[in-house]
Amino acid sequence: MTKTVIFWRHGQTDFNVEGRFQGQSDIGLNELGRIQAAQAASYLGELRPEIIVSSDLSRAADTADHLASAAGVDPVRDERLRETAFGEWEGFTRGEIRANWPDELAEWLSGADMSPPGGESRTQSGRRVADAITDIVESSTAETIAIVAHGAVLRGAAEILLGMNGPGRLAVLGNCGHGEFGFTGTNWVLRSWGTAPA
Repeated sequence: MTKTVIFWRHGQTDFNVEGRFQGQSDIGLNELGRIQAAQAASYLGELRPEIIVSSDLSRAADTADHLASAAGVDPVRDERLRETAFGEWEGFTRGEIRANWPDELAEWLSGADMSPPGGESRTQSGRRVADAITDIVESSTAETIAIVAHGAVLRGAAEILLGMNGPGRLAVLGNCGHGEFGFTGTNWVLRSWGTAPA
C-alpha cells in the first residue's frame, strides 16, 4: 500500500513578516496566519488525513488544529518536528545577525552546512525531522498522514528522504504551503511541492 504523506508549513507569524529567525522560539500565528490555516485546512481536509502530527510549537500546533477540526481527528504533538534551532540568532533579523556575526552569516548564506552559534546545522535538523517522519509513517496503518511543521525542517527532511545531494535543492514552503508525497514502504515519491490554496 502506498501511503500519502502531506508536509504542511504553519501559517504566518509576526516574526515571518519582520524577517526574524524564529527557530525553536514559540511564536504564535498572527491574524493572517490564522486565516491562512483555516483556508488551507478546508482544502487539505478533502484529502482526508487519518493522522495529523505536528510540531509542539504553537504556530504549527494551532495550524494543525484547523486541519484536525476539518478532518474530524485528534492531532498529535511531536517535539521532534520543531524548527531548526538557530541558537543565538533567534529573534534577530538577517541585518541584525550580519552586524553581530558577519562571517558566520556569510557562511550560512553560502549554503554551507554550518551551525549558528548554539544552534543546529541544516543536516542535523533535517535528519532529526526526516527520522521522525519516517518513524511516524512506518509505525502507522493510516493511508493518509499530515505532518505539520516548519519551513526549514520540512525542506531539509524532504531533501533527505528523496535522496537529494546536498541541501537547498527544494524551495522553502511559503506560509501554509504544502507538499504531497507517496511512500511505498521503501521509496518516497514527490507528487507536488509548494502548493497553496488560491
